[in-house]
Amino acid sequence: MAKRTSAAVDKVYNYLYNGILSGDIPLGSPIPELELSKQLGLSRSPVREALNRMEGEGLVSHYVGRGTFVTDITTKDLEEIFELRIMFELHSLPSACRYMDDEMFAELENAFESLDENSTEQQYFDANNLLHSSIISYGGNLRLEKFYNMLLSQFAIVNRISARDPEHFKISRSIHLKIVRAMKEHNVELAQEFLKEHLLQVRERTILEYNKPLPAKARAQNMNKKK
Repeated sequence: MAKRTSAAVDKVYNYLYNGILSGDIPLGSPIPELELSKQLGLSRSPVREALNRMEGEGLVSHYVGRGTFVTDITTKDLEEIFELRIMFELHSLPSACRYMDDEMFAELENAFESLDENSTEQQYFDANNLLHSSIISYGGNLRLEKFYNMLLSQFAIVNRISARDPEHFKISRSIHLKIVRAMKEHNVELAQEFLKEHLLQVRERTILEYNKPLPAKARAQNMNKKK
């Protein structure tokens, strides 16, 4: 019974998570529990449990008397998210350079070298996530890694926003290779320089793209006004 319940919760979570990432469920839009449970053929219990989990990750927000909404992201939110990423990843990088083995460096280098104009968006995201998560995991601070992992869902949304820039992937591939190769040579100072440059550039592109008028964002704002 517990396994079936867990599977139902995961089904709801994955449906909403993928919808938010793809933009099919816009930021700021309402999530009607009853309609969602009918749509997925589930009771309201796993829907509520999935929403509670997503609220803990900052993906949705619940308002008494109004219901649950996909958490909208402000420019200040983006600045705070990148402030944390820069702090965590720069702190972890020296230890990652020290403890990462040749096999891991080769995997990272290959992940970015294999990207080209025919690569899918998901392949870029996978390579990006592999590098940044490896920096944290090889950093060796388990508490920092646990806190970082709590923010992964928000990082994923931020990545989708920055990817609206058509030049993003080309620039990203180049700077990621520089980071990996500097780490491989155990040049901590240069690797940190490239990493900080990369995260600051992505922050600026993300904020720029976020503040451009988008139909999805406008739809979400209209839905909120109706509430």
